[in-house]
Amino acid sequence: MEGRIQKAREGKWNGGFAPYGYQLIDGKLLINEEEAIAIRTIFDQYVNTSIVANGLSKYLENHGIRKIPRQNGKNPLFDAGLIRKILKNPVYNGKIAFGRRTLEKVHGTRNEYRQVEQDDYIVAEGIHEAIIPDELWQAAQVKLKAQAKKYEHVNKGKNMRTHLLSGIVKCPICGAGMFGNKYIKYKKDGTKHKDFYYYGCKHRLMNRGHKCTYNKQIREESLDDAVAEVIIKLVSNPKFASMMQEKINMKVDTSAIENEIDNYQKKLRKSHSTKFKLIEEIDNLDVEDKHYKRRKNDLDDRLYRMYYKIEELEGQLIEAKAKKETIEAEKLTGDNIYKVLIYFYKLYKVMNDVERRQLIEALISEIQIYEEKQPNGQWLKSITFKLPIIDEDLNTSLDNDEQVETVALLSKGEVDSKKIRVEFSLEDMDMSEFQDGATYPQIKEYVLEHTGLKVFNLYISQIKRKCGIEVGKNYNLPKSEDSRQPQCPPEKEKAIREAFKYFGMI
Repeated sequence: MEGRIQKAREGKWNGGFAPYGYQLIDGKLLINEEEAIAIRTIFDQYVNTSIVANGLSKYLENHGIRKIPRQNGKNPLFDAGLIRKILKNPVYNGKIAFGRRTLEKVHGTRNEYRQVEQDDYIVAEGIHEAIIPDELWQAAQVKLKAQAKKYEHVNKGKNMRTHLLSGIVKCPICGAGMFGNKYIKYKKDGTKHKDFYYYGCKHRLMNRGHKCTYNKQIREESLDDAVAEVIIKLVSNPKFASMMQEKINMKVDTSAIENEIDNYQKKLRKSHSTKFKLIEEIDNLDVEDKHYKRRKNDLDDRLYRMYYKIEELEGQLIEAKAKKETIEAEKLTGDNIYKVLIYFYKLYKVMNDVERRQLIEALISEIQIYEEKQPNGQWLKSITFKLPIIDEDLNTSLDNDEQVETVALLSKGEVDSKKIRVEFSLEDMDMSEFQDGATYPQIKEYVLEHTGLKVFNLYISQIKRKCGIEVGKNYNLPKSEDSRQPQCPPEKEKAIREAFKYFGMI
């Protein structure tokens, strides 16, 4: 290790692949002009325009500047994360840094490590030529620090909201996950409007080179309520309940994946041991030896290959552990899943948002929506459930004899497990059954949007009773029989009736 530190102090490259924009020849960094074009463009655009890392990703692709594939990176796109790393790397300013990142053991684990950026590290003048001049480099660092302060979280955790369907709802254009967000709008007097929470496709921002033109913002409350309503209606169907009770079962054997993990860990320990021995051999080389240069080059080549092997093994180990965690997370018994579904409404009512999110994640694989809001006010198109089950593919039908499609998903690897994905489309269902249960928020939203009137749950209940629509039990009854309740005004009654007609309730 001391040998590598000394090399850094002398301004020499001290191991690993050459940074993008450079090539390594005889242990020295030389500018690779073909790659350096992108580096110069990144710094120039970042400093001299208002573009930030996400925008630079899009700018580079639009101008035909793509990353040249290498052994240690074959993605042809400059994503925002890579651009930030380039902007922070002092090697482009002719410096050599050592100790910018270090491996720290993950607390509570045996052989897991993570990279952690350090504030205090060695920076020395390099013997290589700089791609970025001092003035441009300093300007980039100033802007980076300013932006880091701008986007710093203040009172993190305060007013934080759990987005129930974030990532589970899929974009109808690109198929990627849509994520929850908040829109804040201010009035002319400086006060805020009510926060607007919505699901949107983040990939349209091009922050990972991913193009998508879908820019609709789906109101969270509306979609969350619709999904909960559909699940409640579905599990209350006797045929679905019967199928669940009869078919659900789960047996999972994780021994094969555990053996795979043990094998990767053994190989990784052996590779790390070899790496440290190679580093020690390099540090102990005698510079007076007439074969010093040849031995040094041979050891460097072996060390580089070992780094590549370690990186590959770490990726395989992470993938295997993730696979095991996924299997273990699904170790719910059939009875438990059945009870969760059957008592979904009761559970959902008493849960907080975090618990609801966990429940949704356990039950639902993905949710598809329409590109445009439907005439009946619905965005929801289909829901795909993920239910552990050991059985062949099966079909069942709802009351209208439409089929509920089931798809068998076999786990990857030598894992003795199966998973059935129960999928149904709202296009194939008699929506009148669902429209009978249009939620109060949906009705209030419709009335407000079309008439500008605000109505209370009490008014909606009163008009429901007038129309002969079943109303749930009221647990907030007045203490006295003589207590008078406010009655729904005629103009609001008319608006509520219009909403009932719109949702097919009358």
